[in-house]
Amino acid sequence: MSRAGCVLVSCLLAAGIACRSNVTPRPTLPALPDLTGLDQSLQQQIRGEFETLERTAQAGRSEETAEALGRVGRSLLAAERYAGAGSFFTAAGALNSKDMRWPYYLGHVHKSMQQPEIAARFFEQSHRLDPNHVPSLIWLGDMQLVLGQPAAAEPYLTTAIELQPSSVAAWFHRGRAALAKGDVRQAIADLERARSLDPDSDPVYYQLGLAYRAAGDQVKAADYLKRRGDASSIVPDDPLMDSLQAGLESGAAYLTRGMEAIERRDWAAAVAHLRKAAELSPGDTTTHLNLGTALFLAGDRAAARGAFETAIRLSPELPKPRYTLGLLAESELKDPEAIEQFSAAVRLDPEYLEAHASLADALRRNGRVESSLAHYRKVLAVDPAASPARLGYGMGLVRLGRYREARAWFEQAATLHPEQPGFTHALARLLAAAPDDTVRDGRRALQLTQALLQSSQSWTLLETQAMAAAELGDFNAAIRLQEAATDQAIASAQRNAVAHLRMVLAEYRRGMACRTPWRADDPVFFPRPAA
Repeated sequence: MSRAGCVLVSCLLAAGIACRSNVTPRPTLPALPDLTGLDQSLQQQIRGEFETLERTAQAGRSEETAEALGRVGRSLLAAERYAGAGSFFTAAGALNSKDMRWPYYLGHVHKSMQQPEIAARFFEQSHRLDPNHVPSLIWLGDMQLVLGQPAAAEPYLTTAIELQPSSVAAWFHRGRAALAKGDVRQAIADLERARSLDPDSDPVYYQLGLAYRAAGDQVKAADYLKRRGDASSIVPDDPLMDSLQAGLESGAAYLTRGMEAIERRDWAAAVAHLRKAAELSPGDTTTHLNLGTALFLAGDRAAARGAFETAIRLSPELPKPRYTLGLLAESELKDPEAIEQFSAAVRLDPEYLEAHASLADALRRNGRVESSLAHYRKVLAVDPAASPARLGYGMGLVRLGRYREARAWFEQAATLHPEQPGFTHALARLLAAAPDDTVRDGRRALQLTQALLQSSQSWTLLETQAMAAAELGDFNAAIRLQEAATDQAIASAQRNAVAHLRMVLAEYRRGMACRTPWRADDPVFFPRPAA
């Protein structure tokens, strides 16, 4: 080859090399993690996003490839595949180091993996890229608190407050930082500000309780510390994190949206989201249970029944679907079906206390009182503080005519639950009007009702006091009290009670004491849950 030819070839080669050096090389893409266990719809969504990423990377455009990497990372983060998500965010950040989203999401990846020190570094990086991004500042402060460095947390949280004075999370976590530093006065000021912005937040009250206890105000501390709440539940308004679930097309994501709508009492939205969840995850029992609940709350009982029956068909071994269907039947006054479903629930789970309690009430109001007692005893054996079961058992004894046992039972109940006057009232009725002569004690019954009437006025208490007066032979007082009780019952539209009150009034006028503590159709014998 001539010298000129060699020079030409060399130039062409050089030109080719120069040309190729301007082409962005295709990046090595992270591999998808194991998606086993995710909804099929979510697996398809993530794989579809990965295929889009591969096509985008093939085209060699860095910013678009970074965006596609981030899209896969967001879906994996929302699906709680944290390590896999981290690989995609790292690759996205390598291609576009000026985008604060990628270190910000990496901060959340490492926070979720219980690595606060690494998370703090990434939140610091996202803060440097966008100094006005309030969630970065709050999460950075929160990580410093987790690391036991409240002094380091405080400046970030102060800046967050300056940028967004309405942020409950910023005030709350700065109050925590101040408390951890021992600055009780500042802690109370910040936490009170958080409380003014969110008056119903249990975590805020609890932290305030800790602060007031440190300040020596034991009264406020005791009151506030009753409202336990997890500090980690106080989070900033965070569109970047909120968008994660919004971008998921999975049954789990729609289930979450449906439950959030139920919390907001937005029944229509709850039904819509949970129907979609059931469509995407037709085999998920929990979804059908919650769909049934939403439909019931929305007033569509027939559809609710269908959802509960589907849950039973999917998981016949689970007690919860049986219990919920029993509650639906109970609300429709179909007690035989309710008893059947509650019975099935306790067979499947003998420790299911809610089912035992509901079954006991259903049996008692349907005349199967003796059978109900065993279920009340089961509830009380596990949870002695279950006062409705204690009342149900006592009224069961009354219904069975076991008055001496009932008196002893209500005496004990009144001691165990002094804050609940219903037990003392029941005891007073037995002392005033039990058919068993060995049970009655008119003087004590009168003392109990007089004490009850000092804090509460009702026609039923007046009726009980009239019983006690008649037992003591003071029929003039009994007549006066019974007339007052009757007038109040009429004013309260208690039609079923008025006839009985008038009948007993006539007996008092004839000088006859009452021997019927409760009329046969008294609601206390027929317990039903509130609508």
